[in-house]
Amino acid sequence: MKKITIWLVLIVFCISIMSFVSLTGCKTTTATTAAETTTAAETTAVAAETTAAAETTAAKKLVFGNVPFSLGDQWNGFSVENFKLAADKKGVEVVVLDPAYDGAKAVSNVEDLVTKKVDAIGQFVMTPEESQKMVTIANAGNIPIAFENTNLEKYPVKGDIVFNVYDDYFDVAYQAFKYIGENFAGKKVFYVRGLPGMGIVEEFELGIEKAAKDFGVIKSEDVIRRDTQWTTETAQAAVADVIASGEKFDVVFANNESMAVGVHNALKDAGLVDSVSIVTYNGGPSGVQMLKDGTIKATVACPVSLQGLYLFKAMYLFVSQGITPPEKFIALPNKLITLDNIGEVIPWAASEALFDLVGGLDKW
Repeated sequence: MKKITIWLVLIVFCISIMSFVSLTGCKTTTATTAAETTTAAETTAVAAETTAAAETTAAKKLVFGNVPFSLGDQWNGFSVENFKLAADKKGVEVVVLDPAYDGAKAVSNVEDLVTKKVDAIGQFVMTPEESQKMVTIANAGNIPIAFENTNLEKYPVKGDIVFNVYDDYFDVAYQAFKYIGENFAGKKVFYVRGLPGMGIVEEFELGIEKAAKDFGVIKSEDVIRRDTQWTTETAQAAVADVIASGEKFDVVFANNESMAVGVHNALKDAGLVDSVSIVTYNGGPSGVQMLKDGTIKATVACPVSLQGLYLFKAMYLFVSQGITPPEKFIALPNKLITLDNIGEVIPWAASEALFDLVGGLDKW
């Protein structure tokens, strides 16, 4: 009887231990499962936050405004194309608003871009006075603004501008009239000008005066002058009018290569192509071709392609990294080109190969 009792006790004890272990194991498994569930939930939450952050970053894609003088002018067209190529390289969206030679519309375009809250505005200098309005509007809207084409340092504007890349028009005129003085001494010169008021013609006139004094072969006061709207058609009309008046001239300096085409057309119509020479300024594709064709004798080349790249670079580094240009005002290089050194022209066509000429897009 005692043996049976002992065995029963042992059996009950073993069953108790097994139940305890089983229950403990269940609790551990349950706890582990709960922990794993919690960890999975946290991982899902982190993944969701990461996705949301990525979507927010994508939503913050930079948008730059670009307001040229007119896309109908090849100078502006190539500047904008290079600007857009650099922007595409950096994933920046570009909004181009073309005022088509209209200064008041350009000011309105800046107002529109500020309303759209773009991240920065690149602006062609229309006139110093209109540029002042643009700076005031952009500053009031806390939108960074940078300028191209004319040196605003000579026409100080009040307010903050990020950058100003420009062509040294004084130097262009000086080189052109030095060439004319050396190659057409004693000849009558006709200066077919663009429209005064933008700070461009004014600088050209100073360069002409300096060249006349330095070389003494051209008297500035003897130079024929006619104003145009910077276009082929208005240049052709101006030359045709002077020819019709009976006034004689031997060499023409046209303010850009589009205008030089108009000059050539007028001379051709009057049968003067072989007796009158043309010197101009730009160094664009049409100018290079005119040199090859013998339509013009020389052009002062300036790489507007670099103008567009410098403008974008300054805006991009300032907005994306808070980096200000080491020089707020940068002049483009000018070079007098004839058929003899035509290979030295810096291309205008948009190309990543030109990025190196502005020091790349990532640093100054």
